[in-house]
Amino acid sequence: MRDFFLKWRFFILFILLESTALFFSFSKNNFHQNIDTGSSNFIIGNIYESIYRLRRYFFLDIENEKLINENSKLRHFIISSKIKKITKDFKKKNIDYLQQYIYTPVKIINNSIYEQDNYITINKGSLDGIKTDMGIILSYGIAGIIIKTSPHFSIAISLLNPKIKVNARLRKNKYFGTVSWDGIDHEYIVLYDIPRHSIFYKGEIVETDGKSSTFPEGIPIGRVTCYKFDEKYANYVIKVKLFENFSTIENAYVVKNLFKKEWNNIQLYKVEHQK
Repeated sequence: MRDFFLKWRFFILFILLESTALFFSFSKNNFHQNIDTGSSNFIIGNIYESIYRLRRYFFLDIENEKLINENSKLRHFIISSKIKKITKDFKKKNIDYLQQYIYTPVKIINNSIYEQDNYITINKGSLDGIKTDMGIILSYGIAGIIIKTSPHFSIAISLLNPKIKVNARLRKNKYFGTVSWDGIDHEYIVLYDIPRHSIFYKGEIVETDGKSSTFPEGIPIGRVTCYKFDEKYANYVIKVKLFENFSTIENAYVVKNLFKKEWNNIQLYKVEHQK
């Protein structure tokens, strides 16, 4: 019995407050006759405010889901989700854009951060159009890449996994390299391969560079916190503080590149031509 009340305590409280609200709604006139009007309004106002807050608590997930769906639609329209299509008789006004990326809102239902190889499970799968090699992005960052799907769920290799490497760049000077997790702290990743002649500062933003078919260009990842120069490889190793706290992530978007097949085919041609 104790476990029952612990499990359903908020729902029971919700029902009690709703019943109280109904009681005061139907007996408000009688209530006013028995006590001072100002005092009654104060008491009723506080009760209604408590009920409003509790309703907000119960329906917060619904509102969040609406917001996530709206944000996914807005992402479709940003320039980084499109590619330019220029007519032969080029004029500035003739520039058109083709949709390159579309976004599916998902919930993160399982997420590890303290293992050496971390993974993410989401609540959508192949029936929702999710496929392997699709990227997962967050409001401020990237989360991982899909590696396995079932009809209703998918597993992604997390950014907090040394096996994943993502193309990234310094926002100001556009020098690019790769980011990867060093397995130490879930709040930081490392940006590699930035050349010695590049100029950058602490606090500078690191973002995706769009040089892969998985993630759009310009998604913020984190900020430069410190760096050192690697004499052996003649480039910088930069520590990056993630914008997102991976211990609290819940909502995300799966990114679908509508031109991924074409992209991969042309890259394969390049590789074969170099042999």
